[in-house]
Amino acid sequence: MRFGISPMTYELLIDGILAKKGLEGISEFQFSDLVKKAAESGYQHFEIGLDLFQVFPITLDLRQIKILQDIKDEYDITYSAHFPFLSLDLGGPNAFIREGSVNALIHAYNSIRDLVVDVDVFVLHPTGETVADVIEFIESPQIREITSELFSVNAIQSIERFIEETDIKRSKIAIENIQFPLEATIKIIKKLGTKFCLDTAHCLGGFSGNHDLLEITEKYLDITAEIHLQDYADDNPLSDHCALGTGKNFPPEFLNFLHRQKFDGPVVFELPKDDTIKSIKYIRKSAPQVSIPEIKDQPFY
Repeated sequence: MRFGISPMTYELLIDGILAKKGLEGISEFQFSDLVKKAAESGYQHFEIGLDLFQVFPITLDLRQIKILQDIKDEYDITYSAHFPFLSLDLGGPNAFIREGSVNALIHAYNSIRDLVVDVDVFVLHPTGETVADVIEFIESPQIREITSELFSVNAIQSIERFIEETDIKRSKIAIENIQFPLEATIKIIKKLGTKFCLDTAHCLGGFSGNHDLLEITEKYLDITAEIHLQDYADDNPLSDHCALGTGKNFPPEFLNFLHRQKFDGPVVFELPKDDTIKSIKYIRKSAPQVSIPEIKDQPFY
């Protein structure tokens, strides 16, 4: 396992920069500075959230990419990237929104094309909020299954077009379990020949149906390229993601299983730094046989 973090978060940008320095602080912000600080803290992997580059005027130019490549070599780290998902819906009912969503993915991919060779995994949401709302509204299991199949066809067509336009390797795409039936998500993955990104909080929260995290992991670990590691808390008003051991009965056996199977992909804490530190302490206590690097509790920015 390669333990990593998404170093650039909304909390950091809004509370750590915008609130203190305004837009001038954002314009001066260098993503590579953030990654280097996190690498110095001991993290082995970094997930680049591409949504944030669209929400805020942050530049990831050739100079920044070269620095990221140098940091990768110096600290022996790896990268993944999370494609944008805000306002996008690759599987939705509106053809114009699907087309725009694909174009947004193409733009995001091209914006880091010079870094693609250094990115091991590209995480992708197959559907968006519209599909989630429709699925949740339907009570009949039979109609829900039929509707999911229709949305799945849309998602497959959208992702196929994205692959054709960018020539991205299918093996680099990891489709995440989100608010969409897991069975349909797995069918999309198998149809496209891509990989799976397992989000533990989404599973624990029942986003993809009533499934046991350990059973899912045992069944699909062979196609899993990345894991998003966090607990789930339905009473958290800000986020369903929370530190391990503070939510909905996260099973330590999950970590032990990954250890026994020698999973060597990235395991990413999609959490603020403080919650990540709490999660690391939980792992050391609840699954001591899992090898986790020495992480310094220090600010990234």
